[in-house]
Parts: sequence; structure tokens; C-alpha cells
Amino acid sequence: PSREIASHSADSASSSCDCIIRSIFSMPLSSQHKPLTSVNRQPCAHSRYSTNNPLARIMSPISGKLDSDDGSVSSANAVLLKRTADFNGSSAHYRPRYSAEESSDTAYEKDRRHRLWMQRRTQALRILSLVVFIFVAGVFTRVYLFFAGIGGDSDTRFWGLWKNPISLIKQTNRAITDSNGFFDVPDYEWKKIKDETRLIIDVQDDVGADSLYLLSESGADIHSNEWWIDNWKANFKCQNKVSIGGKSLCDPTRIISMAEVKAKLKPRAVKKRREDQKKQCIVYVSGGRAIEFEQQFLDFMMARMVEFHPEHAGSYPMPCEVHVFSPDSHEIPDSREGLFVHKWGFRPSNKESMGLSTKNDATTIAFKTLEETITELGHSGKVSILALDCESCEWDIYQDILALDEPIHQVLMQMHGTPYIANDLFKAMQEGGYVIFNRVKESSGQGEVYDYSWLKMAPSFFNWKI
Repeated sequence: PSREIASHSADSASSSCDCIIRSIFSMPLSSQHKPLTSVNRQPCAHSRYSTNNPLARIMSPISGKLDSDDGSVSSANAVLLKRTADFNGSSAHYRPRYSAEESSDTAYEKDRRHRLWMQRRTQALRILSLVVFIFVAGVFTRVYLFFAGIGGDSDTRFWGLWKNPISLIKQTNRAITDSNGFFDVPDYEWKKIKDETRLIIDVQDDVGADSLYLLSESGADIHSNEWWIDNWKANFKCQNKVSIGGKSLCDPTRIISMAEVKAKLKPRAVKKRREDQKKQCIVYVSGGRAIEFEQQFLDFMMARMVEFHPEHAGSYPMPCEVHVFSPDSHEIPDSREGLFVHKWGFRPSNKESMGLSTKNDATTIAFKTLEETITELGHSGKVSILALDCESCEWDIYQDILALDEPIHQVLMQMHGTPYIANDLFKAMQEGGYVIFNRVKESSGQGEVYDYSWLKMAPSFFNWKI
């Protein structure tokens, strides 16, 4: 039974295709291409496709069943015709493809306008979908930035970004956090600086391990030149580096402006120029070219204050104080505003023998530790710059610098020689959050002498994943 049903279905499908194709070929052609009328429309009856009709012989093989020569119809085709007649309620006739109304110019223009409108509607829906997607993505992005703490205070982080989306590119939140408020550069630029620092530090780790043999206790000074060539180069890029008194400072203008804001200084009368005010910027200078450094720094600070406040030139207080430490302080004049001279120098805390000096049967304190000096002068948390040249005491005093409760922002030290513990100093400074923004070899002097400049960073700076 199933085999007969399948055969019937195949015969019915074949007969339908035959009728459609034969109808197409039987349509008369006219010059005006008028649709078929009831006169020229012919039913799809197999009696028309007898063997006497040449087209029937061509089309009959499609169905796989040739009509007999006498025009009789196969049983399968007879069944199909009967079903079609029952469905239509009459004998099977084929409707013309288009009526006269459907093929008119009015119908064509209406159809064209409809298709054009559908096309424009589709384009509008695509654009609307894109706008909605961008809006939703913007909402999620701003919510993420808000909860991630990117973009400053709450107003700037959320509503401010809606008013000025370009502020996302100019954000400086990460730089301010990593530098303890010192740098104010766009985050994308700050990331490049961090990536360069990370790369140099990684290279130093490899080079330091390979050149460790040059720092043997018996031959460190012998191979010092080879060691200095490859080890501990500058690993941070300071864009506003300025040379003052033979030392390199990172953006001293920023130091002065920050100190002025913290101290909340106001103009004063010229007669009270020496009036003591609460200064938030203290500079310590000891040894070397101390006189040259303090004079040039004070000149630089005065020029900046005139630039900041031209209407109060000469009457605006200096935001920073320069303290010079030297046992031979008679050589240093202290008549300038903002300059203070102290009659002692610095010594490492682990060398107490350096603390006393005997002259004319009188014992005086010629050296003090850094912590003792800061405590005595009341400068805790205010020392911004330390410029130190103490002829090889730097290999010990760095421990006192790192032990301070309040870190010094910039440390300038001159390194003499190459002891076998040289790596210890640089590693300790790096672990303490300092980066090297300047290294210069001194042309004068004997042996290996290098001027180094360190800058204090927040612990988050060394989190390379941020």
C-alpha cells in the first residue's frame, strides 16, 4: 500500500509540472502582450496533448508517462484532473498570470512606491538598531567606569562623561594616583610611560644577574667601568626635566605650584619679607656644589612666582625653603629669603663615629642623621628634595632615606666608586618605590662618579596590570 501511495504522489507532482509548463507554451503571443482571456485560455486537459501535437511529444517525457496515440489519459493523470475539478467546482482552468488591472501603469507605480517605502523602512530600522546598540553600550561603559573609580569625583565620573565623552581620553586619574598627585598627564600616555619602565626594569633584572660576577668583593673597583655601562640606567621618562646647579630635577615648576597650593600663601607687605610662614616644600642640600644649587634653585623659584603672580611681583612669599647643611657653613651666605644654613652635615645612622668633631679642645656635633635633622627642624612630611653629595656615604645613608616615616619625593645623589654592595642600594631604592629618571656620568673627579636622580612613586605604579 505504501508503495502505491508513493507512486500516486509522484504521478500527481509530475502531472502538475506538465500542466504548468504546457500552459506557458500554449499562451498565444500578441503585439500588445494582453493577458489571456476566456476565449484563448485553454484548459490543462491531456486530450490536447495527443501525439498529433508536436509539443506534446516534447513535453510528455518530463512526467515519465506518454499519452497514448488515441489521446487517452493515464489513470494517474485522470485522478489529478478529477481532484482539481472538485477543488475548483468546475473543470480545471488556469488563471492568467496578471489581470488587466494588475498590469497597468498605475499598479506598477503603486508597487514601485511600496517597494521603495519598504526599502527605506528597512534602512531606518537598521540605523535605529545601531543607535540603540551604541546607547546601551555607552550606558554599560559609563556604569563600569563609575564603579571602577575612573574619571575623578562622582560628578565627573558619571554625569560629566555624558556631557563631554572626550574626557575619557583626557582622564588623568591613573597618573595622579600612581605619582602621589605629582603628574597630571592623560591615562593613555601614562600607560605608555609605565610600559617603558616595566620593560627597562625587566631588562635590568636579566643584566644584573649576568653581570653579578663583576661585583666580587675583591674586584669590584677593578671592573667598575664594565658594570656601570650595563647596569641601572634611567628607567623612567620625566618630560619636564630641568638641570639646576648640576643636578637634574623632575618638573620643579610642578613642585613649586603644589607647594603654593598646600601652603595657601597670600601676598604680603615687602617690609615683612622675612616673615615666617608655614612652608610645605623643604629642600635639603648637603655637600658638593651646594652653593651653586641653592642659588640657582632660589632664582628659578623666584622667576616662577613672578610668572604665576605678575601683579604681586616682589611681594609674594616663596613657597619653598632651601636648607643647606655644611660643617663649614661660613662659606655659604644666608642673606637670601628662603635660605637657611645649618652647621652640620649628614651621616649614616650605622656610623656614630662620624657624629663628633674636636676643634680647639672643644667637642661639637659635626654630623647628624637625616631623621635627627628632620625631627629637630620640624620638617616631617615636608621634605620634597634631598640633594646629597657626601663622598661615598651614600652607600650607607640610603637606608636612612628609606626608613623615614614620610618619604622624600625626589632624591639626588652622587655615587662614588663601585662597592660590591652596589646592587643592594639600587634594588632597595626600587623596592622602596623610587624610579630613576636621570643618570649622568661626571667628567671630573677620579674613578667612577655618577649623578643619579630618583622619583618616589605610589605602590600602584608598579602594578603593571593596571
